[in-house]
Amino acid sequence: MPGISRRRALQLAAGATVAAKLPAAGPVVPRRETSFDEGWLFARGEVAGGELPGLDDDGWRRLDLPHDWGIEDLPYAISDDGAVTADASVLTTQIPPAQPAPPAVIGPFDPAASTGGGSTGYTVGGIGWYRKHFDNPGSRVELRFDGVYQNADVWLNGVHLGFHPFGYTPFAFDVTPHLVSGTNVVAVRVDNSGQTSRWYSGSGIYRHTWLTVTGATRIPLSGLTVTTPVVTERRATVRVEIDLDGPPPDLVRVTLRDPWNHPVARREAAPGTPIDFSVDRPALWDTGHPHLYTAHAELLHHGRPGDATETTFGIRELTWDGQLRLNGRPVQVVGGCIHHDNGPMGAVALGRSEERRVELLQAAGFTALRTAHDPPSTALLDACDRLGMLVMDEFVDMWDTGKTPQDYSVHFAQWWERDLTSMIRRDRNHPSVVIWSLGNEITDNTGGVRGAQMAQLLRTLDATRPITLGGGSTFTADDPSWSYVDIGDVHYNANGKGYAQMHAAHPDKPMTHSEGFPATIHQDAVFVDANPWAVGTWIWAAMDYLGESGIGKTLMAPAGTAASIGDQSVMPGWSIARLLHHGWGGFGYPYPYFQGNCGDLDLIGQRKPQNHWRAAVTGVSPVELLVERPVEPGTEQVAVWWGYYDELESWTWNVPDGHPMVARVYTPGDHVRLLLDGEPVAEGVPERCAVALTAGYRPGELTAIASRQGREIGRRTLRTTGPAAAIRLVPDTRKLTTSRDDLAHVLVTIVDAHGRLVPDAVHRVEFAVRGAGTLAAVGNGNPHNADSFRRPRRHTWHGRALAILRPAKTPGVVTLTASAPGLRPSEISLPVRAKD
Repeated sequence: MPGISRRRALQLAAGATVAAKLPAAGPVVPRRETSFDEGWLFARGEVAGGELPGLDDDGWRRLDLPHDWGIEDLPYAISDDGAVTADASVLTTQIPPAQPAPPAVIGPFDPAASTGGGSTGYTVGGIGWYRKHFDNPGSRVELRFDGVYQNADVWLNGVHLGFHPFGYTPFAFDVTPHLVSGTNVVAVRVDNSGQTSRWYSGSGIYRHTWLTVTGATRIPLSGLTVTTPVVTERRATVRVEIDLDGPPPDLVRVTLRDPWNHPVARREAAPGTPIDFSVDRPALWDTGHPHLYTAHAELLHHGRPGDATETTFGIRELTWDGQLRLNGRPVQVVGGCIHHDNGPMGAVALGRSEERRVELLQAAGFTALRTAHDPPSTALLDACDRLGMLVMDEFVDMWDTGKTPQDYSVHFAQWWERDLTSMIRRDRNHPSVVIWSLGNEITDNTGGVRGAQMAQLLRTLDATRPITLGGGSTFTADDPSWSYVDIGDVHYNANGKGYAQMHAAHPDKPMTHSEGFPATIHQDAVFVDANPWAVGTWIWAAMDYLGESGIGKTLMAPAGTAASIGDQSVMPGWSIARLLHHGWGGFGYPYPYFQGNCGDLDLIGQRKPQNHWRAAVTGVSPVELLVERPVEPGTEQVAVWWGYYDELESWTWNVPDGHPMVARVYTPGDHVRLLLDGEPVAEGVPERCAVALTAGYRPGELTAIASRQGREIGRRTLRTTGPAAAIRLVPDTRKLTTSRDDLAHVLVTIVDAHGRLVPDAVHRVEFAVRGAGTLAAVGNGNPHNADSFRRPRRHTWHGRALAILRPAKTPGVVTLTASAPGLRPSEISLPVRAKD
């Protein structure tokens, strides 16, 4: 394929923008970029003439963006019986039970109407229309959408501006030629009909929208690029390049500010000229010290500033030489895959939702995320930049050959250049992004031609990071992808074959393992530690997500089943585990399961058992103690593939005294003792940083003591709690602002009379909100508790639930009250202050 020029790449980036006659050079107009999120109208379903400016839309629903109609209650969902599916157990039988029967329709769930079925969590897509009336802001105007899922058609005053099929990349239109004086009407038709995704995508304008006003000459979308070609502790070179759209200015001026907002350098240059800065003793960006600089660029016309924009960036040296190194120092990659949804919020991408997710995953021990399998929101990457989380930034789940009938493959051949260009241009200034992935588990029927085309284009847009293909090296060492990737990548230990053989055939290239099972955390980590060319493993998944329902099922199988599998990270155990997993209710598990249930964290961000194992394997914790939920006689819990054990940090169980309970202790130590009320009851030697010990139940204190070479390295105690007595509310913030990106995530906990979590409590909690805010969503981590995310009540799971508050647009105080029959209620109040 002929080389793709930089000019061609820039043209592709603007591919979604309507061709328009640009205004001639005129008065200098400072840039005004404002949120376009407020004051939209919405109608679910097809609307004849929905694009016409004169349409009577008085009866349409009023809302602010971002918006995802897929997570909202269906208009005909009248059931309020979430209790039917609120049982705390996630133990599954080989033949799914017929009783109790879940509600046929509840909240957003309707298995009969969901074309995506279990893949999309039994939610309903379809068609939705959005309209907004607004005044002409004047001068040159661009309308931008950060993300619409999917197949978006946009009109302004009845004129069709364009079509954008891909649900995860931004797109923009120059609306200047189509604006009229007075009121204007923009209309957007979103079509998420059919089987469009293998997981929950959401439906609608689920990311932010913007209106940008400039003069005739502007810096286009993603037109400011910063690289750091030379980085040392003493000095760094920062290179800034500025793209222009319109008649050229006289000069461009760039100012650099350090992480403390102090100006460190300023230079002017002719348009089209890269500008280099020398920064002495730079504050380097790394995972422990994520220092961010700012580059502010402005256009000068006869000495007067015109259009201006800025971007943050990090000064850091990135090398892959078997290990991933930042600024010459190796980085331990503890990776996790994430989808784009935010649990109870659905696909809605608000800044605080994305930031909280990164905070939670960082606290859970992760150092790197893979944005499976599409470009993330800008807010998520911004949070990764600020917090020091590394990112594998992935493009798509399919190329020309689809995985579902109506997915992006339908449009891929015509749109991949524009969308890949858009993604790379948008994301290349983010220091958290350390590797690009062209796709996930791709079926490429072109013999490697398509992948080579994509890699060639990408390298014209960014040559500072390596390229991989998610799972591209899984099957053979001679896969065509090896010819165009910089780093080989496998999934699930090359499907049990091991990937040392892959590297032996390509010893000059490092390898990543971008999907691994929760059931093989230890084996995967040991392999990476033993092979310096193996950069890291990304678990599937770091956090639970909607869709791929029940793939993380916990098997309650005949006793002895686990021993018959052997090591499921390699053959033949890998294949035996596959047959067992897929034969247990299907690939996933039927409704009411609606989420993957395979994350280290559950849907509301609480730790799950596999994260405790991870903490021991990585050396973060000297000892963790969990207890299995009791099983039926003659059976045992079995963790296979994406599934893990149903166990809790609990010594509060509704079983007779003396009932044998399996306590699992996770530790990097070499010996474990188990005490009940101070008396020894069991001991054992951990294998793969875990040991299962049996103790007869009686209320009291269960303690695990871990040692290494005869010396205690840690202990953990579980105490029997009293009955549920009260509700405790703990917000993740003590104050809110009127920003529409702000949220308060309030953890709801059921406690006993002494304020201790009642670990397995299931209670229906009612919520009431008054004052300067609303209840944005509610939820819990239960993978089969199909219920509304919008109604002001929710059952707890493992004694916890989550209520999400969104502040009002005016200052004040927002108050949340939580109550449940027989429990002492709780109330919190948070100030809502004016946004800075």
